[in-house]
Amino acid sequence: MKLRRRLVAVSLLLAVEAAAFALLVTESVAGAVVAAGLTCLSLWLHLVLHECGHLAVAKLLRLPVIAVRIAPFNGWRNEVAVRPSPSTAALPLRMVLFHLGGPLTNLCVATALVVASASTGTALVRLTLLGAAFVGALLGLTNLLPGRSTRSDGQNLLRWLRAPAAARDGLRAGYYQEEVVGALRAVARAGDAVHRVGIQTRTGSDPLLALAAYQQRLMTEPTQSAELVTEAERLAALARAGSTDPAAAAAIGQVLSVQFGLWYLYAAVVTGSPVEQREVWEIAELARIAARTQPHAFSARIAMSLAHLLNQRPEDARSLLLDVRPGSEQADLCAVALLLRAAAESYLGNHAGADHLLRAARGDYPQLAQLVAAIRAADPAPPLFAPVPVAGA
Repeated sequence: MKLRRRLVAVSLLLAVEAAAFALLVTESVAGAVVAAGLTCLSLWLHLVLHECGHLAVAKLLRLPVIAVRIAPFNGWRNEVAVRPSPSTAALPLRMVLFHLGGPLTNLCVATALVVASASTGTALVRLTLLGAAFVGALLGLTNLLPGRSTRSDGQNLLRWLRAPAAARDGLRAGYYQEEVVGALRAVARAGDAVHRVGIQTRTGSDPLLALAAYQQRLMTEPTQSAELVTEAERLAALARAGSTDPAAAAAIGQVLSVQFGLWYLYAAVVTGSPVEQREVWEIAELARIAARTQPHAFSARIAMSLAHLLNQRPEDARSLLLDVRPGSEQADLCAVALLLRAAAESYLGNHAGADHLLRAARGDYPQLAQLVAAIRAADPAPPLFAPVPVAGA
């Protein structure tokens, strides 16, 4: 809504200025109205051309396009979204050219309009073309300025130019976050009506409503933010509270133990940052809360196996998932279980078994599969938590 209001305000301002200038030059009220209207309309046309520029560059550079949203007359979420693989060759250069595509299109069109205005002898036409050129140049240049939004061309250009390795890592982490959210959806679907808090919540149940709001926010966060962690700590406190309904506490325990368990696994293996053992104990506590209500539930076993794996007890993690076979449980949750068991087998040195489980997962979670493959290939396997330092040692 804010963007829509800004576009309307800019359009009105341009229309007024164009009308005033046209009236001064042509001394014609009708000419001033026409010039103002065409200048205002040119803003919306430049918005369309901007996104078409991004789309053309994406196609030329073979960047996978996942969404095209062009709605110039409502001004909301005009964008071309791409989904390149983090391992794509020359990815920083491709992304720089992609983000330049829109602004450069605006600037090229503005230049063409200035050239065209020089070849016409009609004052009104020349004035309209110059007004449209000014609008296009302004749109192109303002999009090159770094902004706060993750959709800002200038911000993304700066990110890929200044720290391409970090930008690539951020892209990989964003894809992993999508898989974590997918796993949490699968956990919710595997539970009973109480556990499906992301889809259906019981009226008047504050812990479940808080969890539903948290899950909704998880879908929009590209990575683990400080605000998200703060909300998770509040939920964890609710799960531990004796006044919380056991089923609601179990639902919270499942979500938080699976979410943070998967992220701790990622941090230890991919970024080489083992978590503190205190955090592993917290994951184990939340997993036990989840298992207390339905100890044999598949989703609760996954949560507990993650806790065992992070605590570097791969035998216990494997034992909870020994009976999992493709098709034996819900398909997407079954893939998570197979990959966690593959990680446990890797830590136990059973590489052939890990390879078989990786193939059985069928590529449903490619980022998690790559993480498990990294454990499988490492010698020795990476530590998952940093031991607590002993005082006086």
